[in-house]
Amino acid sequence: MNPPTTRRDVRMFLGMVGYCCQWILNFSVISKPLVRLTVKEVKDGPDVITLSKKEMKAFTELRECICRAPALGMPDYTKPFVLFCHESDACFLSVLTQVHGGTNRPVAYFSVTLDPVAAALPGCLRAVAAVGQSLTQCEGIMMGHPSTVMVPHSVEILLTRTKTQHMTNARLTKYETIILGSPNVTLKKCTVLNPAALLPNENREVEDADDVEHDCLEVTEMCTKPRPDIKDTQLEENDYIIFVDGSCLRDSVGMQRAGYAVCTITGIPEASWLERVYSAQVAELVAPTRACHAAAELKVTIYTDSRYEFGIVHDFGQLWSQRGSMTSSGSPVKNGEGIKELMHAIQLPYEIAVVKCSAHVKSQDFVSMGNGYADQVTRFCALNCISFKGQWE
Repeated sequence: MNPPTTRRDVRMFLGMVGYCCQWILNFSVISKPLVRLTVKEVKDGPDVITLSKKEMKAFTELRECICRAPALGMPDYTKPFVLFCHESDACFLSVLTQVHGGTNRPVAYFSVTLDPVAAALPGCLRAVAAVGQSLTQCEGIMMGHPSTVMVPHSVEILLTRTKTQHMTNARLTKYETIILGSPNVTLKKCTVLNPAALLPNENREVEDADDVEHDCLEVTEMCTKPRPDIKDTQLEENDYIIFVDGSCLRDSVGMQRAGYAVCTITGIPEASWLERVYSAQVAELVAPTRACHAAAELKVTIYTDSRYEFGIVHDFGQLWSQRGSMTSSGSPVKNGEGIKELMHAIQLPYEIAVVKCSAHVKSQDFVSMGNGYADQVTRFCALNCISFKGQWE
């Protein structure tokens, strides 16, 4: 079998060896270099190709694998199945086994690259996706027979007790249906050596999250926030309480002007207009970023009336950062550079809370007055194209 010389040849080869993937250890990891030649981004390139060393190595390994005799047992439907699952390098790896002579004998190997959304999840949630994918792949062999799934994460607890912005309700429901809704499936956390973790992967780190004893709920919670101690209610002890605002508006001649303000109830530490900025969202990201720099090493509560700004800090910013400023569809996140700067700046204060308050409220309470003051300062700086650095009080 000669190496492929066109992209069509690559697709034909992958299609052929794909029929044998159940008998090939780590199939998805080995085939990755060849799969990249068929993805959308490179389809517009020339059809004639020359394999690189990495791609040639993948071709040679797969060619050798399909020439070897399979070392798998036949499924025995008088015995229960044991499915060992593992996630590594954004691929799920699983070994379907049955007890034979006192040991677990492999019946099938499964390995598939996770989709972009699942691949960007925190490690423990990727394990949930891996179990869901594994059960879907194995169903044709297990056919509803009693099965035990062994995985080094608390999958059932993650599905029933975790509230996270990382997964949509549709995706969460899908995993619950596949994993928890199957009466023949029992979930167990691995207390024995997981053979799926031993499948060769040259990109795997020496020690990953599965090798360390950990609390899945705690680890997942930490992964959803830019810092573990950030709060969404006012701190009990504050060095300063700050009100931030950013906006974009038109002046008397119709020109767009943007500005931001970082204020206390009695002072203006920093406020400025923003040159060549024509987006209110960009201004809303600049304001808390500058507030965090001004409050470095301090205990600070930051009030904002922007739901976008609050959502970036508490809901989506960390998720997008983990994806490399990419959406689930693979397109760049809007205002990605500003979000990245804000995620970095949030680490600077000693303690921090970012709190959402109501906008344009004429009440005389402390928060409404401070928020209104920040709004006035922002508009003044933007319309008059001035910058100001003053005192905290």
